[in-house]
Amino acid sequence: MAARHLARILLIGLLLTLATIISGALVTISASATACPSWPLCLDALNGEANPLVWISLGHRFIVALALLAVISSAWMVWRAPETKGAPRWTALGAVALFLLQALAGALLVWGMPAMVADVWHLTGALLAFGAQTLTFLLVVVPAQPATERLAGRAAQTQRRLRGLASWGAAAAGVAALAIGARSVAPEIEMAVALPANSVGALGFAAALTGWMAVEARRRLQPAAQTSAAALALPRYSPLLPALALVALAGLFLPAGGHLLSLTAAALLWAGALAAIVVLQRAPLTFTTTTDVARPTPKWREVVADYISLTKPKVISLLLVTTLTTMFITEAGLPSWWLVLWTMIGGYLAAGGAGAINCAFDSDIDVNMGRTSRRPVPSGRISARAAFIFGAILSVLSLIVLWVFATPLAAFFAFLGIIYYAYFYTSVLKRSTWQNIIIGGGAGAIPPLVGWTAVTGSVSLMAVVLFAIIFYWTPPHFWALALVKQKDYARAGVPMLPVVAGEAETRWQILVYSAIMLAVSLLPVAIGAMSWIYLAGALLFGLRFMRDAWAVWKVGDQAAIWGLYKYSLLYLALLFAVMVADRLILG
Repeated sequence: MAARHLARILLIGLLLTLATIISGALVTISASATACPSWPLCLDALNGEANPLVWISLGHRFIVALALLAVISSAWMVWRAPETKGAPRWTALGAVALFLLQALAGALLVWGMPAMVADVWHLTGALLAFGAQTLTFLLVVVPAQPATERLAGRAAQTQRRLRGLASWGAAAAGVAALAIGARSVAPEIEMAVALPANSVGALGFAAALTGWMAVEARRRLQPAAQTSAAALALPRYSPLLPALALVALAGLFLPAGGHLLSLTAAALLWAGALAAIVVLQRAPLTFTTTTDVARPTPKWREVVADYISLTKPKVISLLLVTTLTTMFITEAGLPSWWLVLWTMIGGYLAAGGAGAINCAFDSDIDVNMGRTSRRPVPSGRISARAAFIFGAILSVLSLIVLWVFATPLAAFFAFLGIIYYAYFYTSVLKRSTWQNIIIGGGAGAIPPLVGWTAVTGSVSLMAVVLFAIIFYWTPPHFWALALVKQKDYARAGVPMLPVVAGEAETRWQILVYSAIMLAVSLLPVAIGAMSWIYLAGALLFGLRFMRDAWAVWKVGDQAAIWGLYKYSLLYLALLFAVMVADRLILG
């Protein structure tokens, strides 16, 4: 109980220090430090006219005071606890010293020291204190494995390689966070430093390293029989690290709020990489060391075909249909063919990159399913690392293409779709909850937003309705496939709805979501974006969908289920095509 209480105090201190970093960035962006000319309080500034900047500055100082109290309290508890000897005590003490250092820098900033020095020093101290607290927390909650159980041979080499990737990723994340902070204080500082300190380069470096570590951890790392929750969490949640790096990178290209997003993501990446280092060093783990069986070198055409198959062309075709048709129904009029071409290229690269990353992360699942076991990664024709690198390259290229030849907002939504599908759905939802398809349906609903913003550069109500139509179409479409392949999902340990709740509940849910989808598909008429041509088509196609969903619910045989699945693919293409017809005929 005492150890659990200590862990909670340490976690509270961590969260408060993160809040200190975020609120400090808000103070910098709003230039509210000058609104409080005294330190540590400036209550006299409240006597005059109400100034929101004063409250921003005072709120930051209040959070700092709470965080300092938590840091000192946790350090005192660590030193008093008999089981926390050695490293945890010194990292806890270091956290106190570093936090006091950043507080002093904040005072110097108020007292007139140039912002280019004091504010960067302020952020540096906070990030280092955040890192020291992270190390203390992990050193307390993850016990060190006995010397007799230390790894040796190739397993030890794998452990060192993963730890090295995490270490360099942590260094890159720390540099990126400092560069982001420097950019907010004086942009010329960040632009003047060498490339490794540049925020964009550092975040890209961190994304590549932590992504490589995530792939290797998923393939090579296996928890031992007697292991900790942290060891179990590492292979499952390590893909979140490159996702954080990409979120931080995207925030650099957004308006003022993007700075807060980038700094928060970079700070979390810094702490997450440090956590991975500790877990890889202390937790009881085993590593697979089997070598691949020698096989003939495949012909280049087969290699090209395998890499193309990683992008899941059949899935992409439907996504591109919704992107393309959306571009012809906006209020901006008909787009140029060059814009259509580049948007299609960018959309294919984004969806293909996300699909390839999905194949890299899902190889342990795909090998146990008849439908996917012949894919290039589970069959051994392409390594998971190569698939991930291929997907990452396609993803980056997609963002460049859409940013340069379409609009930044289209690039942002493409990036959101990549993260949503390749990381959030693949690594978290798919493996942990039967609601994976419900929540994860948002990933497949993003292409219309890409097409809409590529033409208009903004988001309107109709674009949101298009998102909602695909969002509610996804569950009945995919659950029909899950009913047919439920034995595969059960064997692979994926908690799809038929596996968790049974066939009867799944057939009922298909009917319910089909009805919701039909209702949502009529919204374009209700908001005045479409007319009677679309209304007639939506009712005709939707009622046919409901007929098939009713057959699945009442009969539930394989013929009815396959009928719904195949028609659902056609339905979405027909629905978006009739939108184009409505807009072109009636304007």
